[in-house]
Amino acid sequence: MIKLNGYTVSPTIFPDKTSQVWKLPDEYFNPRVNTITWEFENEAEFMQVAQLKYLLDFTQAEDSYKFLKLPYLPYGRQDKPVSNSATFALMPFFTLLNTLNFDGVDVFDPHNVELTSKCIDKVYIEMPDHGSILRELNAQPVYPDKGAAKRYNAEVDAVTCDKIREPLTGAITGLSVSGNVQHVPYLIIDDICDGGRTFIEVAKVLYERGAAEVHLYVSHGIFSKGLDVLRDAGIKRIFTRKGEVK
Repeated sequence: MIKLNGYTVSPTIFPDKTSQVWKLPDEYFNPRVNTITWEFENEAEFMQVAQLKYLLDFTQAEDSYKFLKLPYLPYGRQDKPVSNSATFALMPFFTLLNTLNFDGVDVFDPHNVELTSKCIDKVYIEMPDHGSILRELNAQPVYPDKGAAKRYNAEVDAVTCDKIREPLTGAITGLSVSGNVQHVPYLIIDDICDGGRTFIEVAKVLYERGAAEVHLYVSHGIFSKGLDVLRDAGIKRIFTRKGEVK
């Protein structure tokens, strides 16, 4: 879904599956600052964002500002080179995005903060503040791996997990836990939940070690296996950047 200054933009989709962003009503535009918000649903929307940026360049004053907000960074998990024939999609996406020449790009909690900061022109990285949820739940944070602990600046004594893998196959065989698990609520904190297997395993270990409750916050909830698999693992409440997921 694409919005301009809060107004939803609905492109025309032609029979050949191409799209067209037509001239928009005057109230959609701001004479000084225009912000496109791209809530990623599919990669075809990139062409529509590009058309909308071109429309702004063509119709708005030369000295007006054009910004892009990316609440979710597409291809963000494809952040490492691969050894097979699969495409390393994040870098081509960065290259294409930079050709649009926005005056600023706001990205919320990208999977690879360092790479995103380095590769998107005029980027601002926005990170979540988990404090209000932790206070509401009266919970302690727990990080499902060392990467999450680093990205969210975990306290030295915070409970942190790490995957144990079978050396030959790389299969996950268990979790190691550092830190003292107490009989209190815990909030698992990470950036993305796809199927949720990692969080299911973390909840299992936390309960085995005496946690009172386990909850989950992820900035980006894909939930490809649904929510029931998480709730069946004992995860009581689930939050994303948009609020609690019911």
